[in-house]
Amino acid sequence: MNVNSLIEDKFIMEKSHPSLNRRGRDRLLRQSDILRAAEHVFALKGYHEATMQDIAKEAQYATGTVYLYFKDKDALYLSLVEQKYKDLLSILKDQTAKAYGAREKLEIFIQENLSFFERNQNSFRIFFSERNKSQAIKVGKLHNLPVIMQHREFVADLIKFSQDENLVRGDFPAKQIAEILISIFMSVVFNWLRDETKSSKNLSRMSSFVLDMFLNGAGKNK
Repeated sequence: MNVNSLIEDKFIMEKSHPSLNRRGRDRLLRQSDILRAAEHVFALKGYHEATMQDIAKEAQYATGTVYLYFKDKDALYLSLVEQKYKDLLSILKDQTAKAYGAREKLEIFIQENLSFFERNQNSFRIFFSERNKSQAIKVGKLHNLPVIMQHREFVADLIKFSQDENLVRGDFPAKQIAEILISIFMSVVFNWLRDETKSSKNLSRMSSFVLDMFLNGAGKNK
């Protein structure tokens, strides 16, 4: 582990959790170390090839220490995704709150989602590239994480706001339309991750395309 990174993480832990005692902050710091190590190992080896021993070695902890915090590899990966989605949801709430109109909020929502997935592609690669394998983490476990459900509720609220401003049709439930929007940008992310030449392509630049597909569909303009 980089010493400067550890010092910075400790400072953040102390600032973010002032009510915790030193032991509690140290525990959160070790969890952070393990999650960061897991993200790196998963990116290098893939979910199935990575082991808890690999992650412990990367984090510079004993394997038994890793098991004290995460009962198995599934639990570790779920915790990693959960933390990422918490970060994403925080960004979305903060950035969309700065906009007033529905269209601007949708633009920001799509832009921030795509930018986040691009920045954190190693964390989400397993979810996209290995989700259809029989040995993979059950997709239901991921979709049922409370923070992911909160993300979907946030999208539904955004769609309801857009319906109230007559930007989005109101003859379908907001939650149903929200699922369509989520499906569109998730499909874009999935195809981008599969593209071996994506290093020359900026995922976040596709936000205009996603918004246009959502609001106007694939029909040819007359």
